[in-house]
Amino acid sequence: MRRICFTLIEVVVALAILGLSLTGLLTLLTSSQRRIANSYEKWERMHMLAQAAEYFMLLNEEPGGIPEAFFPYQGYRIVASYEDLEDEQVPEEYCDLVSQLPLTCLVIKLERERDGELLDQLIIDRISYESAIGDEDEEE
Repeated sequence: MRRICFTLIEVVVALAILGLSLTGLLTLLTSSQRRIANSYEKWERMHMLAQAAEYFMLLNEEPGGIPEAFFPYQGYRIVASYEDLEDEQVPEEYCDLVSQLPLTCLVIKLERERDGELLDQLIIDRISYESAIGDEDEEE
């Protein structure tokens, strides 16, 4: 009866192939874990900005600080301001319309508190009703 045995070279080659396969698999798992962490971090930032945007859009006045009840995230702060839109930012078909209310942008910035680094920002175009009210007061 003949015994079927593997030679030392065959065993070494099989172990090398197994090692390369495991290395590739672990690299794939590590990179996918990193992508998941980055995606979660981006989602979390956008969630914070969305909560702040909802608060400031409902506020309907010059933005100041945001109460902790609406923004309970430690280590982050929101900075919001209104900026005028330049004419080149507004599509041409919306310029010079009769009784068109002026457009402004609400710029909401998410910053890290410890170093003030800008993490993300959200820009929302909106109609400025405050300037329309001011124009009506001047006419009276």
